[in-house]
Amino acid sequence: MRRRLTIMGALFATLLAFAPAQVMANEKFIVFFHPLSAELDPAARDVVAAAIAYAKQNPAKQVDIIGSASTVGSQQANLQLSLLRAQQIKDLMAAGGIAPARLMRVGEGEVNTVGTAEEARRVEIIIRTP
Repeated sequence: MRRRLTIMGALFATLLAFAPAQVMANEKFIVFFHPLSAELDPAARDVVAAAIAYAKQNPAKQVDIIGSASTVGSQQANLQLSLLRAQQIKDLMAAGGIAPARLMRVGEGEVNTVGTAEEARRVEIIIRTP
């Protein structure tokens, strides 16, 4: 049994030696909105500012901006609202110095509704390795 553990330990150490030195993790920022609104309050602006700072520190990463809406209202209205929310964030990030070529905007409407209606009214800013 002891010999098997020693072999497993050596195998694990060998695998670690070949592992990348730094794992590039994705970072996610979430901005919440009031019902039927794409306007940002000061707390939401702080989240966007943090996302801009992180994106500037990681210039090789892509920025996905995914707008969502709750199920209140029609599907078409929710899709438009989610696009409007995502565009609002995209515009702020571009104005903050992030190259528009790095910014991808998506509006999902109510497709990926999670949790409560308040939690569904959001934009996720995902800064990821392409």
